[in-house]
Amino acid sequence: MVWSLGSGEEFLPDVSVAELKKLIASEKKAKPRTRLLIALRRKKGESIDEIVETCTVPRRTVHGTLHRFQERGIIAAHSVKQTGRPKRLSPRQLSELRKRLLASPKASGFNEGFWTTRMVIALVNREYGISYTPQWMWTLLRSLNFSCKKPRPTHYKASPEASEAFKKRQDEKFAAPRMSDKPRFVWMSAAS
Repeated sequence: MVWSLGSGEEFLPDVSVAELKKLIASEKKAKPRTRLLIALRRKKGESIDEIVETCTVPRRTVHGTLHRFQERGIIAAHSVKQTGRPKRLSPRQLSELRKRLLASPKASGFNEGFWTTRMVIALVNREYGISYTPQWMWTLLRSLNFSCKKPRPTHYKASPEASEAFKKRQDEKFAAPRMSDKPRFVWMSAAS
């Protein structure tokens, strides 16, 4: 890092004070505006300590901002977009995983009839060599448009025949009355 930061005309020699003032006036965001203000003060020949007092920012911030401008020029007012951490599974691998999850777990070598989070973690680890935590696997599955369904438990003494008979009685009890031969009204748009 360069510690000898120019001031006055040595600092940003290609940019005038008037240009810096126009950029500050047109800037909508606070951070870039503060950076431009720091650059303007330095361009006017102020010391780092004077800039710290007038802009009410830490000395390290002023020094880092001036260094940014010295390295990158006037575009240093705006932050560089950070790419972030790369995805662990490629888009192709995600589409393959989605296809496998739409199929039965038995097709992937599991004994269960439905997918669990642990089974999906084991599948991804076995097929792609990537391990996930259960929480992150939930996030990944939701991004693939899967939702968690909890199987409803049934009582061990429940009788399927009695349940069906109850449903049939309820359907008959609350069935809609039959339509008579009265004329029906049909709604249509007023234009027709």
